[in-house]
Amino acid sequence: MRWIAGCLLSGFLGCVDFSELNDAPASLDSTSAMDDSSVPPRDTGSTAEDTGSAVEPGEDTGMGQDGPKDDPMEPAGDYTQKGAYTPGNWESALTGTSGVTLYVDVWYPSIETEGQNRYYGWESWGFDGNSLTNIAPDCREPRPVMVHSHGNTSIRWEMFYLPEFLATHGWIVVAPDHAGNTFYDDSADFVELLARRPQDLSDTYDWLVQLSQNPESQLYGCVDEAAGFVVSGYSFGGYTALATGGGLVNEGGVPVHDFGDDRVTAVVTFAPWNAYGLLDAGTAEIDVPVLTIGAERDNTVGTQYLGLHDPIESEPRALAVLHNGGHYTFTPIYCSFWGDGCGSSYIEVNEFVPMFRTSVLAWLEHLRGLPGAIEQMPAESDELSWDRVD
Repeated sequence: MRWIAGCLLSGFLGCVDFSELNDAPASLDSTSAMDDSSVPPRDTGSTAEDTGSAVEPGEDTGMGQDGPKDDPMEPAGDYTQKGAYTPGNWESALTGTSGVTLYVDVWYPSIETEGQNRYYGWESWGFDGNSLTNIAPDCREPRPVMVHSHGNTSIRWEMFYLPEFLATHGWIVVAPDHAGNTFYDDSADFVELLARRPQDLSDTYDWLVQLSQNPESQLYGCVDEAAGFVVSGYSFGGYTALATGGGLVNEGGVPVHDFGDDRVTAVVTFAPWNAYGLLDAGTAEIDVPVLTIGAERDNTVGTQYLGLHDPIESEPRALAVLHNGGHYTFTPIYCSFWGDGCGSSYIEVNEFVPMFRTSVLAWLEHLRGLPGAIEQMPAESDELSWDRVD
């Protein structure tokens, strides 16, 4: 990580003025209606610890690294539809540099078509996904990578519909659970999380790179470290993404703390939270492209996305506003419990999800230089407005 302040991570608590803050953030991104007794036990049965012992996706498939080199992504495909690949999914775990265990999901493109559908959740609460487990990644060439940060007290697969869609178009998406800041464990100190959340994302990308460099790994050859990664985040994850992308975090109201990773190539945020104002004008230091998507009727973090996006001067950049969206419009899994963005007065999920997926993919592929990508950005409508600087 880059540091422009002289305050070391071990002393961060003493370096930040939290005199005006509460003891901990409210449960912004999961449900306050879900008490401890209603949270089912964690689904760790298929998860292994660390790179060396992790069960690889698609073992014994015999696919290897051979095969045709044609890439159906060239030029831009139809981003309103799923792509040519089968989305694969793999659950694993790693130990971060802070010593915590990070459970992760990896979504990846595959040319195999038979496998078991990924189920997200527990016996009493969960969702059937479209990705398949136990199928091999297509690593005939390096893939673009996105690392996603979940919301406060949420979970890594909160927006599984997006990484599954990106995987069909050739992307690898990896998302860690931020230990101690999930809906099954919210024990971490808020101040610790300010610095550790960005480090979690860097650690996750390091882990992915190590797998790609290991000839024994099914992900061998899938990642080019020098190509860097896109960082994305929802709510508190929006703070995390912006900080990882180079936004400076305040001390005493002055943006000084740099938790950025120089390998970040772009930042994408959804309903980003400013962490009680600890991130504001410091986003002006971000020097990579930024896409911000916020909801005008967000009653959880309000329109903080405007204050976080406005200082950014990097190009290209884009701001999308959902006129009839709320905080949980982006994470409809929580509409089982909460109403901010859920219900008939908000944009319908079946209308939002396709528009949202196309927006993100078209933007990302435009940044990669694919001809015809930017033209697929959804047009302005009663539901959506754009402010773009190309």
